[in-house]
Amino acid sequence: MINKLPNAFPVPENIRTEFSKNKSMLVKRSIMSPLRQLKVYTGTSPILMVIPSTDINLLALGITLQEVSNCHLMIIKRLTPKTENKINRYIAQYNIRGLIGVEEKENNGYEYMYNDHFHPLINYITEKYIDTTVPNTISTEEDYCLKENKPSVKFFINKNDATSFLPVLLSLLKVLPTQIEHNQEPWTTASVSDAHKVTMITPFNRLELTREMKEKWGLNEHDYVFVLNPITGSFRKCVIYETKKNLGADEVILSTGVKKSLFGSSAAEPILIQKAARFPVHHIQTQSARDVQLNRIIVSENMINILKATESPYIELMNPHTGASFDFHISQLAQQTGLSDDKTIKLNYIQRQFLDYEQPPDFIPPTVLKDLCLNVSLTESEHLLLKSTYEEGKVLERISYQESLQLKKSLKKAGYYHTFMYPVNHYYKEAKRLSVKKRIKNKLLTAFIGNKQLSLKVIRPYTSDETSNIIRLTKSTMTLLGIEEADTVILSYRNKTAKAQVLEMNDLEMIKETNIMSSSSMMNISVAVPSTIRTHLGLNNIGKVILVERDMPFLLKKNWNIQFVPIIAVMFTVLSVSIFTTWTRILLLLLFVPLSMYVTLSRVRYSISNKKQS
Repeated sequence: MINKLPNAFPVPENIRTEFSKNKSMLVKRSIMSPLRQLKVYTGTSPILMVIPSTDINLLALGITLQEVSNCHLMIIKRLTPKTENKINRYIAQYNIRGLIGVEEKENNGYEYMYNDHFHPLINYITEKYIDTTVPNTISTEEDYCLKENKPSVKFFINKNDATSFLPVLLSLLKVLPTQIEHNQEPWTTASVSDAHKVTMITPFNRLELTREMKEKWGLNEHDYVFVLNPITGSFRKCVIYETKKNLGADEVILSTGVKKSLFGSSAAEPILIQKAARFPVHHIQTQSARDVQLNRIIVSENMINILKATESPYIELMNPHTGASFDFHISQLAQQTGLSDDKTIKLNYIQRQFLDYEQPPDFIPPTVLKDLCLNVSLTESEHLLLKSTYEEGKVLERISYQESLQLKKSLKKAGYYHTFMYPVNHYYKEAKRLSVKKRIKNKLLTAFIGNKQLSLKVIRPYTSDETSNIIRLTKSTMTLLGIEEADTVILSYRNKTAKAQVLEMNDLEMIKETNIMSSSSMMNISVAVPSTIRTHLGLNNIGKVILVERDMPFLLKKNWNIQFVPIIAVMFTVLSVSIFTTWTRILLLLLFVPLSMYVTLSRVRYSISNKKQS
């Protein structure tokens, strides 16, 4: 199946005017000094365009496209090993995930890597805008812009044809960000319904369609898809849900937030849909005690290589039946001797609990249950057990251990225990390098206060907390974090953080008012977060796992009272002794004041001591 856009992007009417303005500007003045070898324009898109040329037509082409698409642009006088090293360093520094090279040649053409699934899009868009056939070649070796693990292309353009390639390159710059997760599924055209609204508000990136359309497009409930506006190039990553509403052929319903991000205040236009890249795993096993302590994800060596080839620093592991998921860093992947099956994954207890695999799920959506019950390997009694437990949106009641084992056996035969791994783009979770001042501050706070963070599953808060800046944790979770009620904590999800005040979560019945939870055991691995904070963190839905971390600056300020008297005593002692010179007193104060603080803060520090016991 090839990646083919049903239609190419329209080009802004003023783009050729902007090209002419930039060309006139380049005629009047040079953008590079005689001694400089390259000029860099930093953008926000994860795409880099490299132009190794000094021709004003190609330079005007690059500058115009950078202004319109906000991509990164690098203009180079002459390609040398030194400048190629600078390009590679720039790619690493700014997490560039896609590249376009533009070279000056007499004959037009383009080149791509032998394994690049992106080239059918290039073929289609180029044919759409260029009347004559543009020859293309396949490369087996990497260079300054062709990379094996990144969607990339190198264009050869005659300087007199620069304006003809404006719409081609602009279209590629718009669609390339949707391909950086190595999506290899075809694009599908769909219309957006104006007559219907989504069944539920959450998740905020919700896309609903009928069962018939779901089967036609090969989609399942909770699948991730890319939704693209072909007019503007705006796109969103959405989650699929089935609806019983009467929709037309190839018609879908989008949540309000998705509509706004795709169309703004304009009327909804036809959209393009593409299934996100994913890696299925059908067998979930338990880990050894040694691996549990290391918090690893055990897969086969071949699967590790496949995931590393995506160059995504983080992977999202999802239960496709309930939508529960958590992110893990690529460095947490490990292989085990004897494990060669690419469809097998080994998870520890808490990881299985996060994904609703350790215990039977409290709730299975009716549309998902219908698909599970279609499995022919189920016996009649197992089929009845699943239906009587979850049919018509029933919530699992408290059951015995033996009943739980029987239910898990039926779920396993129905195909419930499989999972998907989705690459997570760098612009979803990007580590920013801290300044030297902040790094020193963090090291000092860690030494004096101590840092502690826990991964917890997000649930809805008490009804009374919904409009406040308060989260709720159980008493045992607060003890593990070394905090008390009314303390401040830092919440982190991907590239966003938020601060919130903590109160105790101790009433299962109040939690049941806003959540589906059959037992209090799940409360100990959960954090109740209001919708305002969830929105700030970019959480589209509950059931995701976030990091909860003690707020070290807050704890330092909170404990000023126990530090005040010892610090005053140290200062009074040092300053009252007359035998010391001024410089000696300063040195003694610099030594003993921090030492006094370190000793008085030992209670705060050792409240989270987790030294291994022999």
